[in-house]
Amino acid sequence: MWWLTIPVIIYSAGIFVLWLILRRCSGKAVPDGDGSIRVMAGGSSRRVTVVVAARNEEKRITALLESLTAQDYPRDLLEVIIVNDNSTDRTPIIVSEFIRREGAALNIRLIYSLMNGKKNAIRQGVLKAAGELIITTDADCTVGPGWVSAHAAAYEPLGGHTHAEAYEPSAGNAEAVTYEPMGKRTQVAVCEAGSADMLVGEVYQGPARGFVSLFGMLEFSALQAISESAVVAGRPVMCSAANMSFRRETYLRQAGELRPDIPSGDDMFLLHAVIRAGGVIRYAGSSAAAVETASAVTTAALLRQRARWASKSFHYSNAATLTLAAATAACNTAVTAAAAAAVISPGHIPLLATLYGIKVLPDYLIIAHNIKKRDGKMPLITFLLSELIYPFYFMTVAIISLFPSSRRFAQR
Repeated sequence: MWWLTIPVIIYSAGIFVLWLILRRCSGKAVPDGDGSIRVMAGGSSRRVTVVVAARNEEKRITALLESLTAQDYPRDLLEVIIVNDNSTDRTPIIVSEFIRREGAALNIRLIYSLMNGKKNAIRQGVLKAAGELIITTDADCTVGPGWVSAHAAAYEPLGGHTHAEAYEPSAGNAEAVTYEPMGKRTQVAVCEAGSADMLVGEVYQGPARGFVSLFGMLEFSALQAISESAVVAGRPVMCSAANMSFRRETYLRQAGELRPDIPSGDDMFLLHAVIRAGGVIRYAGSSAAAVETASAVTTAALLRQRARWASKSFHYSNAATLTLAAATAACNTAVTAAAAAAVISPGHIPLLATLYGIKVLPDYLIIAHNIKKRDGKMPLITFLLSELIYPFYFMTVAIISLFPSSRRFAQR
């Protein structure tokens, strides 16, 4: 059964290469924003709209709104649109009260989604936006005061690409008419200055307590590090609507490819559409551009969340994303198979130990790189325990994602 080392070696080699890419570009990410980048060439200012889809977030959304109020971006150039995605709790009431209380400090609007699902809520927010640049985050996140400025820094004068007219039907769903592709190949620049059509931002989980939260944090850090290195390598594989931005015109031109038949995936389907159109995708690696999100506190919550994420992968067609998914699945399947064989026959224990030994160092390097970016410390014992558990956890998530129930709350 030593052939099981092949997928593990392939996966580990890929992770090691991605870590080397991160090392090469360390310290050269998109710079933090400051006042000098807020005015475009020719003297015209860059208007920004932050769009947030909120569903049943009454306990967390106030923290987000307060962090948005603290932005250092010019108030007359910034608006915030909160889209209530059919909440059944006091979320819209809390937002309305905040608007009445802090309306003078923040240009904020509350609108109601006409349909269910986060994807529809985001689309409605974009259609109502006055900004040329759209930034999205989640209602359970918080951002730093330089967050908007850091995103705006990645965009040169807007409207520079050639395209045909896009219109907004009265029904609320935008359709892209026709457009001229922006290029034959996706351009990615994180170590160099330049314009962008879409920016992928850093997301990190807040302070974790307990093994489950720490386990989820380690996995989340790995996903963030892979996202960053893949963008730098010129082959973006994933992103998160919790922290991304794009030109409004880019979104409208790709609106027909965002799979309205699938309730979630507003971030990944947009990423893939921009890739196909040859758009410029960059990674916001500065600390000012980062977003903090809450960590899962129970095993059930962690499994449900990851299963929802995994369930969308069946609809992806991007080669880089599918290659990463296949390599990861093959690696964890091989380790799980070796573990089962070792239970049946102790003679396979050396094989199992070898498989763990091959993958532990690349996993450690890429996770530690992400944690150190925010001056965190790698919890070594938790990491080693997580490495032992992860293949079985991965297979459990994969199985759960096959059932329709895993997509029940995909719109959240």
